[in-house]
Amino acid sequence: MRSSVIIVTYNGKNYVDACVNSVLSANSTDLEVIVVDNGSDDGTVDFLKDKYKQIKVVALDKNYGPAYARNKGVEVSEGRYLGFLDNDTLVDPNWENEAAKALDSDPNTGIVQCKLILSKERNKLDYVGEYIGQNGFLVQRVKAGELDNGEFNESVPILAAKSAGMFIRKETFEKIEGFDKDYFIYVEETDLGWRSWLAGFKAVYIPASVVFHEFGTSTVILGKSKNNYNAKFHGTKNYILTLIKNLEGGSLARILPIHLFLWLGLAWYSLLRGDYKPFLWIHQAIFWNITNLESTLIKRKRIQGIRTVSDHDLFRIVMRKKELSYFLAKVLKVHKVGNAEGFVKTK
Repeated sequence: MRSSVIIVTYNGKNYVDACVNSVLSANSTDLEVIVVDNGSDDGTVDFLKDKYKQIKVVALDKNYGPAYARNKGVEVSEGRYLGFLDNDTLVDPNWENEAAKALDSDPNTGIVQCKLILSKERNKLDYVGEYIGQNGFLVQRVKAGELDNGEFNESVPILAAKSAGMFIRKETFEKIEGFDKDYFIYVEETDLGWRSWLAGFKAVYIPASVVFHEFGTSTVILGKSKNNYNAKFHGTKNYILTLIKNLEGGSLARILPIHLFLWLGLAWYSLLRGDYKPFLWIHQAIFWNITNLESTLIKRKRIQGIRTVSDHDLFRIVMRKKELSYFLAKVLKVHKVGNAEGFVKTK
């Protein structure tokens, strides 16, 4: 089996139906489709089992978050490559063939980022990979919704891919121990890509592999309040966790204080504007990292033990320095719209 395509869904029966149908209609023949249901109560599991006899359905008893669910999908997979799709995606017929071609041609490529295009406006981009900024926050190569004028039609190395459309070599996935289930949601893909680099496998954006993504459906399914909580609590928690796990000691001492300062700035900005919930969520996230520091340091020891590249050499490839105003603008956007695009990849 060449590829196993894993789709995680939660109360998105209509979305995942279209996604599965799109994958099964593609030009790839040597793949399997695995849907992991995160405890939906909209009849998704029975619907999929009745309609698609040729796919595997893994039904979880509650919503464990996408990181844990993807790992459960991998457990039953048979492919040497693992494809991940969000449930609100449709694929180009040659999307898997092009990703597999890139992985076949270079054994040092561990992760492939597909070119993500907005499903309803197919002349506009959703996502084409990410870099890391000098203060530990993500720098997106393109802002969601920008016109696709062809400037992102070249393959380039990136820090990490987005699960709405990506592939990873199963050998790489197993070596770096998969997604960290403690993330629940947000930044888990960044952590995966970062660990892939440290283990000696690069992440590459491949524009010939195209996926169409309906941006922002998590807000529709979860509601704005839940999305706000996830972005502020899990976003803060997971960013800090990622830095502690993956940075070398010198880099950590330099970057983490600035990083914390920006999160705390967002917390106090929210409070001064009369919104106390983000203030509490961000502080709870910082406290989570303090109380779980022992287990995080155990993970850090394992990750640093497989390191094959220094931060200096890695950052020459995947770091893009930006003015502080760039990140402050994103802080204000997080407060205003309740997601963390650019800080935390939206689903």
